[in-house]
Amino acid sequence: MIISRSNLILTIFLLFYFFSPRSFLLDDVIPNQEHQFDTYFPVVHLDKKGDVYYVSPQGNDANPGSFVHPWKTITKAAQEVSPGDTVYIREGTYFEAPRFTSSGTETNQIRILAYPGERPIVDGLNQIPQSWMGLIHVSGDWVRISGFEVRNSRYVGIQLTGQHDTLEFIYSHHNQRYGIHIQGDYGTVEDSRLSKNAMVNENNQTGIRSPALYAGRDANNGITDYAILRNNTIWENWGTGITSGQSNGTLIEGNIVHNNSGNIKILDSTNIVCTRNFYYMTPGSITYGLGSNYGILLGDEKYTPPSANITIINNIAYGNLKNLSWYLGVQGGGMNNVLIANNTFMNNMPNDTNARNVDIASGSHWNVRILNNIIVQDDSQHIEDIPIDPQVILSHNLWSKPPREEILGTDDIIADPQLAQTGDPFSPEWFRLTASSPAINHAMSVPEVLDDYFGVMRDSLPDMGAIEYFP
Repeated sequence: MIISRSNLILTIFLLFYFFSPRSFLLDDVIPNQEHQFDTYFPVVHLDKKGDVYYVSPQGNDANPGSFVHPWKTITKAAQEVSPGDTVYIREGTYFEAPRFTSSGTETNQIRILAYPGERPIVDGLNQIPQSWMGLIHVSGDWVRISGFEVRNSRYVGIQLTGQHDTLEFIYSHHNQRYGIHIQGDYGTVEDSRLSKNAMVNENNQTGIRSPALYAGRDANNGITDYAILRNNTIWENWGTGITSGQSNGTLIEGNIVHNNSGNIKILDSTNIVCTRNFYYMTPGSITYGLGSNYGILLGDEKYTPPSANITIINNIAYGNLKNLSWYLGVQGGGMNNVLIANNTFMNNMPNDTNARNVDIASGSHWNVRILNNIIVQDDSQHIEDIPIDPQVILSHNLWSKPPREEILGTDDIIADPQLAQTGDPFSPEWFRLTASSPAINHAMSVPEVLDDYFGVMRDSLPDMGAIEYFP
């Protein structure tokens, strides 16, 4: 029998594909570090234990899910994956609501990834899902989803109810309620973008201000433990940008949150760290003047649990209605073991009688420490509204103009902080200290504050505010 050269090559390829150990297949790809997917290359994964599959709008769910013969729907992939498997989703728009119920393991996660150089879109057309859940819904554990655009969900963009699930490089927008909801324990959302969510409240029409990114309300015990919300950009949502509510151990870190109906809300939560976030309001934004427009809002609504052990450090706030505020809920209470340190709070909204730079209501507070902050108010608006309370301790803060005499703390100073103000105030660089700033070397050492907004270790004589000065 005579075999053509092309058939011989195909035969060798098929023999290699079907009879080689799966761990040696060359059908895996790795995106570049920027996740821009400009280029890709095949890689041999000697330790891979799962299979690699593909989904494409041009595929067929009767196919084997290979590169040459992909599946058509993400739903099919969700039904087939096992621990250690990787599924690459090709570019196109998928009108479906996939449910990932299978679980990976810590060492063999299930990975659902955008194909390098492409961005698949999952679109609910404001018609699906039919009940309150995510357009993409993950109830399995140890599932990682990366590189998707998710839009127009009738309810939630992506919902994680399993444990140890991760979302990265997601763009979630124009969903009717939440953009992303972490409900299960140990969930992570990082390096993602969320905008124009809570469309049910577009133009403040309903007052239903659903959060764009929400960690809380585990369906199993009511408390979501140890969520990580990190390095996300969240803007112009018709509800809160980030909410930690009915949660424990949430880390809110390195996010840029701006021009939402409210920017960051922490309520009914314990053991929370909110650090290195930049949050602001811009005149002319679609949400400006609509909603509460707060910076960080603390308080309780459900009291399950009552909030306690909150750490707010190294954040930068600019132009919010209230850069930091705590409100008294219907059941009373107070701030319980709260540290507010080394933040830079600059200016609140002008021409609003409710505006305050730092606003804390009276309550049954305990061990509240307000230390090493720079608080700037350039106009006639109130720089503070803080209760005179022996459990609310102020020290080593810099005020650009005098607060009430009873509020002035130990080693507080009243001075111009002499910020760099280079570029515009919607960049962290604006808030750097210049060499002559009186904030330099005038902070007290706080064990919880070892570095600054940029992650740079602080000097043995630390500076006030979010950014440590280095010549």
